[in-house]
Amino acid sequence: MNPVRYCKEQLLKAEHRVGRWDAYLRTVTITVLVLVAYFLGYELSEVVPAHVTNAVIGALWSAVTVLAVFRDSWTETRLTFWSTLFSGLLGAGAAVLYLLFLPAHMWTLGAVMALSLLLGQALGFSDRGRQVVSTLLLIVIFSHLNASNPWLNASMRMAEVVIGAGVGLVGGYLVRNLPGLKDAGNG
Repeated sequence: MNPVRYCKEQLLKAEHRVGRWDAYLRTVTITVLVLVAYFLGYELSEVVPAHVTNAVIGALWSAVTVLAVFRDSWTETRLTFWSTLFSGLLGAGAAVLYLLFLPAHMWTLGAVMALSLLLGQALGFSDRGRQVVSTLLLIVIFSHLNASNPWLNASMRMAEVVIGAGVGLVGGYLVRNLPGLKDAGNG
């Protein structure tokens, strides 16, 4: 196939996708949900100032969690919500165990990551445990950056995950009947 022709076809397809009403509705919806989670996470971090830098860190983690949970269909959003919560709990538990009982060494952390990934896969998490490891690493990073108790860091990360996942779930529920999004499998 001619590369110029291929590029033109891809541009036309992209123009068609963005030219539809649902593209704009999805964009606004996701942006609003991310901002809501950000501000809620920011307020939580202001109430419990456990971050070494400032409240933006917790706010961003809440905002990122919305992106992990919110999907185009209500069924997928619900499943991802539960998977995200269980992944967060497993990652937080692994991080606390590592920080409290194992030597702080990269090989030890690597072994904990591998075991966490395998456990996530064995439990059937849709992302095969990657979210477990990202939560684990984030908690380990923050525990090394400040002198806070690992339980406090793990609790804050989980509270931020709950905020973001909750906003994603509520957003998924609210938009499931919007006219422009019905064609995505909502209902």
